[in-house]
Amino acid sequence: MNTVTKPAYQKEFTMVDTSQIIPVLVGTDVNIYGMARSFHEAYGVKSHCIGVAALAMTKDSQICDVTVVDHFKENKEFVAALLDMAKKYGKPGVKPILITAGDEYTELAIRNRAALEETYIIPYPSVKVLDSVYYKDHFYQQCEENHLPYPKTVVVNQENYEQKVADLKLAFPVAMKPADAAQQIAMDFPGQRKAYKFTAKEQILTMLKRTYDAGYRGNFLLQDFIPGGDTAMYTINFYADLDSNVRQMTMGRQLLQDPSDFLVGNYVATFIEYHQDIEARLAKFIKNMGYTGFGNFDLKYDVRDQEFKLIELNPRQGRSGFYTTASGHNLIKPMVEDRVFHQPFTAPELAKNDYLWLGVNPDDAVANVTDPEIKKHMQTLIDAGKWGNTLEYPADKSFLRNHRIKKYYASYKARFAAKNEGK
Repeated sequence: MNTVTKPAYQKEFTMVDTSQIIPVLVGTDVNIYGMARSFHEAYGVKSHCIGVAALAMTKDSQICDVTVVDHFKENKEFVAALLDMAKKYGKPGVKPILITAGDEYTELAIRNRAALEETYIIPYPSVKVLDSVYYKDHFYQQCEENHLPYPKTVVVNQENYEQKVADLKLAFPVAMKPADAAQQIAMDFPGQRKAYKFTAKEQILTMLKRTYDAGYRGNFLLQDFIPGGDTAMYTINFYADLDSNVRQMTMGRQLLQDPSDFLVGNYVATFIEYHQDIEARLAKFIKNMGYTGFGNFDLKYDVRDQEFKLIELNPRQGRSGFYTTASGHNLIKPMVEDRVFHQPFTAPELAKNDYLWLGVNPDDAVANVTDPEIKKHMQTLIDAGKWGNTLEYPADKSFLRNHRIKKYYASYKARFAAKNEGK
């Protein structure tokens, strides 16, 4: 029988004044549930979620409540609703902690910092830093200036893409992605994806024309496609304090991509791995930028030159960021120690333990990973109980929610089957 290692949160949360910790979480998805669970595991506190809908991950939970607000993604309603939440749950002399999920909510919180920061602790970067990393062409300029490896890239726009594609010297296959992912994802047109892989210039031209005709106005990036499947992808969660010191960093190797069409690019199986050189270089990069708060790097390992190439920096924790907490490195503790209790920085907390995080049932994960050595190691960790997931939390005893979550995880068997049939 597969068992999940239970967290030892019970002996931790009585050691601090938990009345100072009031989490207000923007969103209701798996990312937000992972943050609510992290708060509860560390401090035993209940979180207050707000979003446009109560999704299955947080609905009926006993560790978080959910407020639904129509038009919450519109700027005026976003600010007004959060100020109302602060009045409802805040206390004299205690600022609630604002945690966001997803690019859209995170950008809204950062760009409305002036209206919110008198009321909230906002553990995310400044607008200036956001603009230097949020748009991928700006991010690659930062990589260039800091001597960090990234894929060979050609930037095109609506005016010059035909000529630049005609002159393109990159070898095929070529990867393509929008510089402004949030703008492109919000649109609806045939063949829309968050990233593309093309084998001919005609394919690139067709999709660029279709996207610009649909109203997209940002740049696109054409890139050298780094060989390798899911297991060449890596992710790094980190928290940087108010002095831009990295207090926590955890690196994970992605093993299996979500089979759902609407979740392409998200992963459902991750090993914890420690790679000293790239983690140290990225900590220096974060310090040089003046970055503060949560962040998440996506990287791909290039076997051709044995380098980790940076793909993007998300100004928030990753969607599967709970792998950090599950592996024994609670994601929110460094932030609370910094922003709530003002504890001085001593040394970074780096994850080096062998652990497996899953976003699907163990049997489905093992069955759909193709590399035999990785499959074997996954099963070894599962058999040893060195694995966990985000949504099945023993302390959250809601029968309705837990029944719904079991059905959610079980649904992946059919999702994988449908994807495999379509290959």
